[in-house]
Amino acid sequence: MKIVHFVLSDSFAGIEQHVDEVLTNFSSHKLILICNESIASYFDKSINIYKVKNFGRRSFFGKYKLKKLIKDIDPDIIHTHGSKTSSIISSIKTKNYKHVATIHGVKKNKKIYEKADLIIGVSDKALEGINHETICINNWWHPKLKKIQNKKNKYALAVGRLEKVKGFDLLIASWKNIDANLVIIGSGKERNKLNELIEQNNLSEKVKIIDAVKKEELLNYYQDASVLIISSRDEGGPRVALEALYLEIPVISTDVGHMSQILPKELLAEKNNQSALQDMLEKYVDNIHLYNQKAIFNFVETEFSIEEKMQELNDAYSLLASKS
Repeated sequence: MKIVHFVLSDSFAGIEQHVDEVLTNFSSHKLILICNESIASYFDKSINIYKVKNFGRRSFFGKYKLKKLIKDIDPDIIHTHGSKTSSIISSIKTKNYKHVATIHGVKKNKKIYEKADLIIGVSDKALEGINHETICINNWWHPKLKKIQNKKNKYALAVGRLEKVKGFDLLIASWKNIDANLVIIGSGKERNKLNELIEQNNLSEKVKIIDAVKKEELLNYYQDASVLIISSRDEGGPRVALEALYLEIPVISTDVGHMSQILPKELLAEKNNQSALQDMLEKYVDNIHLYNQKAIFNFVETEFSIEEKMQELNDAYSLLASKS
C-alpha cells in the first residue's frame, strides 16, 4: 500500500516528532509525507517529502492544489494528524483512498474527525465521546533512547511547551514548600507569565526555565533528573513520561492521557487542581527514591515500544484496506 501522512503545522513539536518516528520505523508499506514547507527540513532526510505552503481550512486555492497533488501521488490511505489536516481532507476526499485520522490531544470538537474512515487516539481519553470506528494506539518512548548510567539526581524535571494546557503555572505555585530544585524545559507564549510567577513566589533560587532543546541535549537533563513531573491540565498521551520511565526516571503526574494505565493512584493528582497537585508533590518529590517503580519501568519498556505500536498501526491499516 501507498500511505500518505499529512501535517500542516508551523512548528516541529510533539505531533511532528510522532510522525517522523512513524515514517522512519514503519517498513511494511510505502510511506510519503506531505507537510508545511517551513518545517520540512526538521524531518529525517530519508523520508519522501512533498512540501506545500501552509494554508487555512477554508482556502479554496490551497485545497485545490492539495487535491491535485494527492491525485498525482494516488495513495491508498491518507493519514492526517491533528484537527486542521483532518478537516481539510474530509472536505476534499474522494472514494479513491481511505482517510485515517489521529487525535493527539484531548479535543472539545471531535465532529471534525468523524468523516474519517478510521480514527486513532493516542490514549483512550483522547477518543472519549466519539461515536465512530476508533482504535487506541498509545504513544511510545523514543526509539533511539539509551539507558542512563550513573544518574546524578540533581533536580526535578518538567518538559513541554510553555502553554496553559501544560499546567506549569500550577506546578510553580505548588513548589513553595518543596526543598528540591525544579528545571522546566520548554518554549512558548507563557514564558513571561511563568517567570513572573516564579518571582512572586520567591522561587528564583529553586525553579529555572530553560529554552526547549534538541532531543540529544534533553538526554543530558534526563541524566541529572531525580523525577519527572507531568502537570498538564489535559493531554492526549505524554510522550515525555514514557521516555523518562524507559530511562528509569520516576514520574509523578496529573491524571491525563494514558497515565492512569501506567502509574498507581497515589502518584496521580486530579488534573487542573493545584491543591491536589501540591499535596502529592509535597508528599513524594523529596522521597520519590523510596517508591519502587521498577515494575512500572519494565511495563513501559515492553508495552510502549515503537515496534509494538508499529505492528498495531500496520494491523489497523490492513484491516481498513480489507474493507474496501
